[in-house]
Parts: sequence; C-alpha cells; structure tokens
Amino acid sequence: MESFAAVAALSVFVGVLACIITERVQLTIAAMLGAMVLLFLNVLTLTEAVDYIAQSYATLALFFGVMVMVRAFEPTRIFDYLATQMVVMAGGQGKRLLLGIVAITTPICAVLPNATTVMLLAPLIPPMAMELGVNFVPLLILMVFVANSAGLLTLVGDPATFIVGDAINISFVDYLKSLSLGGAIAIAVIVVVLPVLFPTIWP
Repeated sequence: MESFAAVAALSVFVGVLACIITERVQLTIAAMLGAMVLLFLNVLTLTEAVDYIAQSYATLALFFGVMVMVRAFEPTRIFDYLATQMVVMAGGQGKRLLLGIVAITTPICAVLPNATTVMLLAPLIPPMAMELGVNFVPLLILMVFVANSAGLLTLVGDPATFIVGDAINISFVDYLKSLSLGGAIAIAVIVVVLPVLFPTIWP
C-alpha cells in the first residue's frame, strides 16, 4: 500500500508539472486537479490535506501580503519610473544598463519573492532595450539570474526558501546571520562575470 501511495503521488506530481510546463491547463486548475486525484486514490485524506494547508498559513500569508503590496504599488507606476531612471543612468552604455538591472533587481528581491519581482520588472525590459538598441532577451536572462541569487538574501526573497525556513522554524534575523552571505556572494559573482556573459552588450 505504501509503495502504491508513493508511485501514485510521484505520478500525480509529474503529471501536474507536465500540465504546467506545457501550459495546457491553467496552473491553479492543474494543482487542484492533482490534489483531487490524490484524494480520490486515497493517497491523502481530506483531513490530512486540510492539516497541511493549516500548517502553511505563514506561506499563504506571505503570498497574500505580496499581492496586496503589488496591487497597492501598481497605480503609483513606481516600476515604470525605475525603468525610466535606469535608461537615463545608462546613458546609452550597455554596461551601465546591465549594472542598473542588477542594482534595481537585487533590493526588490530582498523584500519581495523573486518570481513576483520578475513578473513586475520583466515587461519593462523590452522598451529599455529598444531605447539602447540591444536585444532584450539577454537582459531578461540577467534579471532571472539576479532574481534567483538575490532571493537568497532574505528569508522572504524566495518562496521555497520561506517554506523551508518556516518548516525548520528559523527566524528572519537568524537567516540573515547564517545564509544571507551566500546570496551576496552570488550577486558579486554575477557582477564580476557580466563582461563574459554579455560581451556584446557590455562595451
């Protein structure tokens, strides 16, 4: 029975991932269908599912708070302003634009989940690239690199980090003392290798 539960759980997990990756099913619907299949196969009881959700209240609160913040900031057009300032500071130089992306993405990812930051800033990249006459795809790739690395700076910078931190009951301050250095080193490495990663834009 345990082997059946393990195989069923793994199969459902892979199936949900496949639906999300191929975008054939909307993400929320895919997740709900996966949970319903687990309940139907008796891999997970309804009580256990509710208990898991109840234990994840901190994670749900984080995402809810982030969505509220994003909604509150949207009318201010603060991110459009940041993009404009980035273009102005770049002064037509690719290296300044690359460093500007690092400088703006890093602090935002320290206080907002990195996926949310990318969703907010990514639409601003193509117009900036057009202003400087460069390809926007490498700039998007750089933003993703920086967001993933900067997500390590704080406990709330990455949803996965927050979930793990909540599971082991690590505090925000303890995380800063123990693990933030890894994120800082990752950002520093990205800055150092920018000329190598983006040789056509750096000059």
